[in-house]
Amino acid sequence: MIMRKRLLGKAVGFLVGFCLIAGTLAGSVRAQTSSELTLRLSSETLEVYERGEIIVEPVPAAENPFDPDCIALDLEVTTPSGRTLRIPGFYCRPFSRKLEGSREVLESQEEGSWRLRWLATEVGRHALTATVTRDGKVVSRGQATVNVTAGKRQGLARVEPQGKRYFRLDDGTPLFLNGLCVCWHGRRGTYDYDDWLGAYRKAGINYMRLWMWPQAFGIEWDRDDRLHYRMDSAWRLDYVLAEAERSGVFVMLCFDYHGIFEVKPDYWNSNNFWPRHPYNAANGGPCATQNEFFTNEQARRLYEKRLRYMVARWSAFPNVLAWEFFNEIDNEYAYVKHEDVVAWHKEMGRRLRALDPYDHLISSSFTGGSERPDLYDLPEMDFAQYHSYNEQHPARMTAEKTARFFAKYHKPFFVSEYGTDWRGWKPDTDPHFRALHQAIWSGAFTGAAGTGMTWWWESIHTADLYSHWSALSAFLKDTGMGRGDLQPARFEGVEGEVTPFGVAAHDEAFVWLLDKACDWPNGAKEADPPAVTGAAVTLAGVDDGVWSIRWWDTLAGKPLAEGDASAIGGKLRLEPPAFRADVAGHLIKHD
Repeated sequence: MIMRKRLLGKAVGFLVGFCLIAGTLAGSVRAQTSSELTLRLSSETLEVYERGEIIVEPVPAAENPFDPDCIALDLEVTTPSGRTLRIPGFYCRPFSRKLEGSREVLESQEEGSWRLRWLATEVGRHALTATVTRDGKVVSRGQATVNVTAGKRQGLARVEPQGKRYFRLDDGTPLFLNGLCVCWHGRRGTYDYDDWLGAYRKAGINYMRLWMWPQAFGIEWDRDDRLHYRMDSAWRLDYVLAEAERSGVFVMLCFDYHGIFEVKPDYWNSNNFWPRHPYNAANGGPCATQNEFFTNEQARRLYEKRLRYMVARWSAFPNVLAWEFFNEIDNEYAYVKHEDVVAWHKEMGRRLRALDPYDHLISSSFTGGSERPDLYDLPEMDFAQYHSYNEQHPARMTAEKTARFFAKYHKPFFVSEYGTDWRGWKPDTDPHFRALHQAIWSGAFTGAAGTGMTWWWESIHTADLYSHWSALSAFLKDTGMGRGDLQPARFEGVEGEVTPFGVAAHDEAFVWLLDKACDWPNGAKEADPPAVTGAAVTLAGVDDGVWSIRWWDTLAGKPLAEGDASAIGGKLRLEPPAFRADVAGHLIKHD
């Protein structure tokens, strides 16, 4: 979106160098050596889908450790099934953190080192061979073996293959995304994420979105960053991804945002970073114009090297839901050409796919109202997104966008940014947070792959509004939400002033009724709306027989009532108890 984002103080002064969380390798087992390289493993035994980390030494010094044409570390893994994975390594430096007042300060702990991160995806004994290539020639090798045992980890996120509406994990578990945008930190740096992730864990939130940009996590954005990546930013991203994994939170990682191409200050008097961009010819880069970022072969090569580094460092995190190339690139269509942007996404999608040994999902995003179907049609784009601001009736918006995008692309879709206003957190327009609530809950009942992902995360945290997510998490617990045969439900004979939403399979259904008088902005300022009584809807196209129904209070996250009803002739009449604003129902067919 256009930068409605309030800038969160000036970026902390960047330190030189970096690596993962201190202590990760404290339990190193016996080193295994072949030829010149020693591989120090974090553990000789891993569980399947457990991230392993390997320090490799000695790696000879090189003029630029970030340039794989100069020096490159790679790992070849032979799995028990005979597959061969090639995993790039990376140079890093470790940091420690502390708070000075309200500001995070990072301190470099030691000299840099070379590391490999590897995610085991099979059970059994794996053979590892590391090689160092310098100026195109292999100069050293090292070998090790690692035994991988079964465990309880569920794997990476994939597109659910049957219906293609949802995501699922490698073990087949459905993954419905219940989350929000949390794209950057403030002056407290990673300490902000300590607070936020603690709240998300309690609320059952399982998804968030991060940006790599100048304010946080960006590793190549300023004049001197070209092929000299910011190690402090990379360390912060390591830390946050690891904490998110411990909290059960999947992350969509956005590599770039539109402001890197802007030359004029925006609504926030900022976000004009092209004059500082390392690819800008004025700073010694290859691009005379912003559009050459997408067409210049030297710029593409520089970007591919950054992709290699990011894959090396972060692809082994199993909670990386997806790579997102750009946030709202169409904000900069005054400077760049859409056809070149699409061609670039196709090419870089292929290159990223070739680099990533774990085949993470890939997407990109536009502003609301700028769908650009030729991008989401690309096979390199695994799912579609929509950003919604200043739109009324968020539940109906979600239903309409989900139906239209899925019909057009036959890929998972969700509203990946939502807010009642792009200019800021405006509780005066939504004092009882019904728009927020409806944006979150509607995704589960419209066939979307996740909730509406709200913006303004700092304000949400300050106001402690997590009950809207925790209630949905409680409602969905131990259900089949996200299963491959769920389809948008068909309703007949609606009685009362309610709008029904739902998804259904042959033996399970999810229904949500919204009081029209509270369909935001309707009744937005009414604190205590009248109870809805006597409402009824008929769910059509279901299997005949007896169904059990449990109705839920969507604010309290607790059941209201339960009972049975019989479907006859493919129709099931539903009569909810009295409710205020909205009510949800979970239906299971008896054997």
